[in-house]
Amino acid sequence: MRRNPLLFKQKGKANMTNLELTMLGILVEGPAHAYSIAKIVEERGIRDRTPIGFSTIYSALNKLQRAGYLQSNFEPQANLPGRRIYSLTERGQNIFYSEILKALSQPQRAPSLFETGLSFGQYLKKEQIKEALTIYEAELGRLIQAKVRELTACDVNDQIRRALLTRPLTLWQAERKWIRELLNLL
Repeated sequence: MRRNPLLFKQKGKANMTNLELTMLGILVEGPAHAYSIAKIVEERGIRDRTPIGFSTIYSALNKLQRAGYLQSNFEPQANLPGRRIYSLTERGQNIFYSEILKALSQPQRAPSLFETGLSFGQYLKKEQIKEALTIYEAELGRLIQAKVRELTACDVNDQIRRALLTRPLTLWQAERKWIRELLNLL
């Protein structure tokens, strides 16, 4: 059996969080200050995939700089407070590409509050479970409709953007089908 070299951590390299990888991904495009990073996060809808607050941007940038993945320079501004401009180091670029390849080659399973709730469903009445699942199924329907509208408005030639839209759409559609089957069993 052939082993995938991407699946093995190199000594001293930890797995990146979504937030950290997002910061590196934005900075691989060029140097930026925290406010411009926040603006990019907003414009690209990155918060739909990764919870990112403004203060978490600063803490992630500082952590990445301490790890040697970023460098920064203070840039004074006339009549305004100065700002810190961050850029990737060579080490930061290497870890970025390594972590992107790893992220794209390993199936991941995110922890789910839904599954935690379901695992303790025996403490609820069957009617309560059915009602909660019916609400959940309706919410999935709303999310699916919103994503379809977003996909319809998307440039057909932007394959990466379309993939970012169709992946959650496909997962929600499969989950909605599974919820309906579960409701029929109850």
